[in-house]
Amino acid sequence: MKPFPIIVSSPSGGGKTTVVQHLLKRNKTLCRVVTATTRAPRDGEKDGKDYHFWTEKQFLGAVKKGQMLEWARVHAHYYGIPKKSVDGMMKKGLCPVLVIDVQGARTVSGKYPQAVKIFIVPPSLKVLKERIAARKDHTQDVALRLKTAKKELKEISKYHYVVLNDDLKKAVADTAAVVRAEQLKTQRQLKDLKLSKVI
Repeated sequence: MKPFPIIVSSPSGGGKTTVVQHLLKRNKTLCRVVTATTRAPRDGEKDGKDYHFWTEKQFLGAVKKGQMLEWARVHAHYYGIPKKSVDGMMKKGLCPVLVIDVQGARTVSGKYPQAVKIFIVPPSLKVLKERIAARKDHTQDVALRLKTAKKELKEISKYHYVVLNDDLKKAVADTAAVVRAEQLKTQRQLKDLKLSKVI
């Protein structure tokens, strides 16, 4: 199979990270790209696994050196994807999964036209607000995140797929089905079929 980037977006609190965590357990041909950020870790988050927690000096230094595939300042913090992560995974035959916002999705899909974009949508803004508030940590500004969410939801039509995250088990199954169908597309299989002399 010819590997391709998989972009997963949702508003803050939409459940993209949780869905992807379950997805990675189901499909071993996928590997999550770890985003770099200047925000503080939340409870339970580990450096290098959940995020690369960088200082602002480290982050801006990487930007200056051209080492970031995409980056942006979001909610007073910097977020970005190190370039080498995506290309390195595809060279190993893995599909890199990028958990990024709509701005990052636009940039990455522009550089990787073969990327598949999936938007995880919450059942309602009311539920989204409850999810954000339930986190109860100092990095959350509920009003600001809801305002941003409304803007991000307007970008849905630019994604290939939309998955409703009303029931986590179903949302994971739906996302897994999308990924598997994309992996089985003819153009992604031809090289392997020719090498095996099936065709």
